[in-house]
Amino acid sequence: MKAVVYYGAKDIRLEDVDVPKIKEGEILIKMRACGVCATDIKTFLKGHPLIKPPNVLGHEVVGDVIDVGSNVTKFRRGDHVVVAPYVPCNACYFCRRKAYTLCDYLFREGLVPGGFAEIIKVPASIVEKGTIKIPHHIPYETATLTEPLACCIHGIEKCKVRSDDSVAIIGDGPIGLLYLQLIRSMGANKVFICGHHEYRLKIAEDLGADITINSGMENPIKRVMELTENRGTDITIVCAGSLLAAEQGIRMTRKGGITILFGGFPSGSVLEVDPNIIHYSELIVTGSFGFSPDNFRKAFRLIKSGKINAGKIITHKVSLDEILNVIDLLASRKCLKAVIIA
Repeated sequence: MKAVVYYGAKDIRLEDVDVPKIKEGEILIKMRACGVCATDIKTFLKGHPLIKPPNVLGHEVVGDVIDVGSNVTKFRRGDHVVVAPYVPCNACYFCRRKAYTLCDYLFREGLVPGGFAEIIKVPASIVEKGTIKIPHHIPYETATLTEPLACCIHGIEKCKVRSDDSVAIIGDGPIGLLYLQLIRSMGANKVFICGHHEYRLKIAEDLGADITINSGMENPIKRVMELTENRGTDITIVCAGSLLAAEQGIRMTRKGGITILFGGFPSGSVLEVDPNIIHYSELIVTGSFGFSPDNFRKAFRLIKSGKINAGKIITHKVSLDEILNVIDLLASRKCLKAVIIA
């Protein structure tokens, strides 16, 4: 079978690899769609300290079940499924406290070989806790948004969105646009989105943003203050992995408000913020990483309900052998969201 193998920064090859063999409790799926996320792009172009080559990336996976191991009762051949890339152990210190994204063994098992391959083995733990059967009428590519949306749901769980809240989203990429739709579905009063790309900000308007702010043309903090009676937003979500964006997010949040740092930052980054801003304004600044199995299930229910507009976010569908071309498009921001279709 074919797979896109990552050998290191800027060294990606389409190769023949062995079809994995399944054991008890496992299933084998034929990949039908796999989303390409920002982490994939950064790893392809610059490498990743936690991903050792050779490796097959891809974790936003949807496919057809083509074989099942013994003792698998939830799935059978021909089922359409969306698959989580990891699940918590449910037994460690953090899992016992329901902090599932901090699980000590979160990445102990994963998809084999990875989503950018024609056929993938799903380990028993993920079959049990992280695989969802999807109706045949839901397009494969639409279901690939389950994993990124689940991450957004985990982030927004850190604050209770109220009907009179104002929310700022920094970042006009796929995650920012998913957050926008999620927050709209929760009934927030006003949602602002800040970014640098006019075509993405136009999509944000179409998806219900009250105000879009081009951070390359105006000061986003000043603009947000003007829009909130100089108070600041109740909630600010920083989706961009930029220290400047993180600082802006903290400064545009009102007294007693919440700033969520969602985007990952380059290794060794140091955020310099006057702690008095946090102290005297009683700000809550928190991080958000990953998702729990419950987040994953909630995300798919939202997608199934039609409350998430996948068509506005997924702009390119390509085959495995076209992945190099789409990496360049994504890196240059000429593509919003790409999905590999098989």
